[in-house]
Amino acid sequence: MFATTGDGTKIWCDSAPGPAPVLLIHGFASDGESTWVRTGWVRALADRGHVLVDLRGHGRSDRPGSGYSPEALARDVLAALDETGVSTVDAVTYSMGGLVGWELAKLAPGRVRRLALGGIGGRAADRDSMRGVAEALSAGGLDACIEEVAGHRLEGPPPVPVLFAAGDQDEIAADAPEVAAGFDAPFVSLGRRNHLNAVSSRRFKEAATEFFDR
Repeated sequence: MFATTGDGTKIWCDSAPGPAPVLLIHGFASDGESTWVRTGWVRALADRGHVLVDLRGHGRSDRPGSGYSPEALARDVLAALDETGVSTVDAVTYSMGGLVGWELAKLAPGRVRRLALGGIGGRAADRDSMRGVAEALSAGGLDACIEEVAGHRLEGPPPVPVLFAAGDQDEIAADAPEVAAGFDAPFVSLGRRNHLNAVSSRRFKEAATEFFDR
């Protein structure tokens, strides 16, 4: 299905019913299928329910020339939640998706209960790293997203309870343990994983679901 945003952009989304649905927000240059379906997340959440979304410019969603700031992307995700009819979720995010989930929890109090943030620390997103990820994933057409996301970081106190998780070889999220400590939030090491393969970690799945059950 597709949600239509305020500027007319079509955002692809999908959901499966369950007693405790989990919203899944992918990172830059990826999509819901490759980040969450192929890595086993949707299967692991089968008894909870889920909401999948492709951020604008990614996957099956439209690719307009603007509207890529984390706050704007959060508004898109909120439209997807409304379209699927899911009122309250826990959320798992990866990399840039963490900026979006953080802004969503601020934008719509009560819609996000807890956030499990993978592959993100306290550093601002930078153009070179984003271009490197796009090159590694053979993704093009994302210049507008790079320009609007670059310079953004997790701002302010956590809007909801948060969990941080990152691979020990993830240079992009290298400071995640310190950031988690500064927020008095739990941190989970995903072992010898890097930024591109940490999302598939079984430990990440286990830690997120345990965190949501608290």
